[in-house]
Amino acid sequence: MRFTQALHMAFKAIASNKMRSFLTMLGIVIGISSVIIMLAVGNGSKQTISNSIEGMGTNLLTLSLTGSKTATLSSGDISTLTKSKNIANVAPDLTGTATVKAGDENETASVEGSVSNYTEVRDVSVAYGRFITQDDIDNNYQVLDIGPEVIQNIYPNLSTKQYQSLVGQTMQVNGANFLIVGVLESKGTSTVGSNDNRVIMPLTTAERLLGTSNVKTYYVQAASSDKIDAATTDLNNLLYDKFSGDTTQYRVLSQSDLLQTSTQTTSTLTNMLTAVAAISLIVGGIGIMNIMLVSVIERTREIGIRKAIGAKRRDIMLQFLIEAVVLSCLSGIVGVVVGVVACLVMPHFTGQVMVMSGTVMLIAFLFSVAVGVAFGLYPAAKASKLRPIDALRYE
Repeated sequence: MRFTQALHMAFKAIASNKMRSFLTMLGIVIGISSVIIMLAVGNGSKQTISNSIEGMGTNLLTLSLTGSKTATLSSGDISTLTKSKNIANVAPDLTGTATVKAGDENETASVEGSVSNYTEVRDVSVAYGRFITQDDIDNNYQVLDIGPEVIQNIYPNLSTKQYQSLVGQTMQVNGANFLIVGVLESKGTSTVGSNDNRVIMPLTTAERLLGTSNVKTYYVQAASSDKIDAATTDLNNLLYDKFSGDTTQYRVLSQSDLLQTSTQTTSTLTNMLTAVAAISLIVGGIGIMNIMLVSVIERTREIGIRKAIGAKRRDIMLQFLIEAVVLSCLSGIVGVVVGVVACLVMPHFTGQVMVMSGTVMLIAFLFSVAVGVAFGLYPAAKASKLRPIDALRYE
């Protein structure tokens, strides 16, 4: 029997039972589309995390003091670090939360106290006005730079074009009046939350406002990308001596460490969700096998007649195998289309970044074909083994 003839008969058999064929295909369609969507979500999350970490600063190292043996690094420690040829800048970051208020509106926001070189270390830009200066720090001035999300929350009627008008106005932070000297550029959301729901003020002012000088986080900028490892070594050496070899008192992370940790976590979750989605493909394959077995029983007399007029065993097997493969191929095509459409539509409603992969689509489609072959072999073999005389007697 010619392949084209077998293909024609397969389409005819599928079309003769449209509803049954549709329900049989549904499992694989759901499986294929789910795999594509899950991987697109995972890849999109990886891209978002990567962009967020890279946007934290240039050649950035993050030092976290995790113990209690010392409150903070001394000015001498920071001076020692900045004298290293491998380190360009060090910016302390004293963080806390406070209630910010303007008029009748108030909001809980993150407060960060730092120094003037914070903009270089953390790649922070000011859209309007200026950033805090050394003069602000030396004189404990009550000035601040305000993030866009804070503005949206406490100035709800202000348009983006009007943000510039806030420079020079005052607002309250924990009941104290502060002069707004700058409006920060939007940094979006990172793995630790929003980068826009914050105000940044001089370190000395933040110490007084938050009632502590215990800085636990320092951002260190390596002199260049190829000196990150050397800068990490310098930092670790100083901390090792400072804490008498107790490495539990501190932790140093580079951007690559953060990125690796985040992507590993995202990959694990993505693979787990994809595996769950792929179970639908197996269920769909079982559905194909089930419907093909039913088809064999329904067409027993047809098989007998075909064998009686000269059809060989391989012809019968090829006919039913092609039918199973056609079902899985159609399911795969529809599943890919549904997955792609979902990936294009979902970002408009959820804001989730979706990164589709042509390789994933091809693998998913080929997997659906493999499922059709695997689960179509048994029904096809069973049909080919029917004896003509028994098949002709079947009612």
